Amino acid sequence: MKKLLSVCAFALLTQSLSAHQFFIKQEANDYKVGFWADDHWGQYQADKIFGVKAYSKDGKAIKNSGFDYQNAKVFASGDVYAMSIMYDFGYYTFTPKGHFSQKRSDITDKEGANEVVQTRKIYKIGKSIFKWDEKVANLGLKFEIVPLQNPLALKVGDKLKVRVLLDGKPVSGVDFEDQNDDIDDVSTNEKGEATLTLRAPKDGLQIIAAGIKMPNLDKDADTLQLTATLSFKNK
Repeated sequence: MKKLLSVCAFALLTQSLSAHQFFIKQEANDYKVGFWADDHWGQYQADKIFGVKAYSKDGKAIKNSGFDYQNAKVFASGDVYAMSIMYDFGYYTFTPKGHFSQKRSDITDKEGANEVVQTRKIYKIGKSIFKWDEKVANLGLKFEIVPLQNPLALKVGDKLKVRVLLDGKPVSGVDFEDQNDDIDDVSTNEKGEATLTLRAPKDGLQIIAAGIKMPNLDKDADTLQLTATLSFKNK
């Protein structure tokens, strides 16, 4: 999953996504943060959540929505069609001795601080669609998987056409994974588009992800890694 990409002025690389996806789950009339970690539901740190928003049918953010940090709970009012969430996954530093969930400056020489290969700053950006309208397909997120048809009307085995956008512009050469594993032999074309076959869901949910990394202007990391997740319930 290391193909050269072309978008804007950046030289981007597809990135192994590690199956760590964040998004909002709807359970009855309640909303919860979902963290899909490899092959199971994982634990998350509430203080690393930000950017939780609910959206109405017209694709506009609902004012009374967000994340209650005191009670670690998602809240939203009104007729919610979609929700978004961003999660600060922190820093990962890679050395010949392994990788560490720390900034370059925080690891010791014993751990290989003088032989750092790369330090990444990682953000997860999730989008969940609960009801369909074309206006909620594209929420204008930093990095986003945009369905080009109603995903809620599809069933396992059906094809879903998507477009991947970074800052609103299509990204080519992006690979995908879902709740099961990497999606082999599928990547976005020059229009940022790809066609995915829906596989068996997890607890009724499709969890589709795409990832990129790019140069970062941060003294603590030389690479910015972004993961976009699209989640929905299929028929």
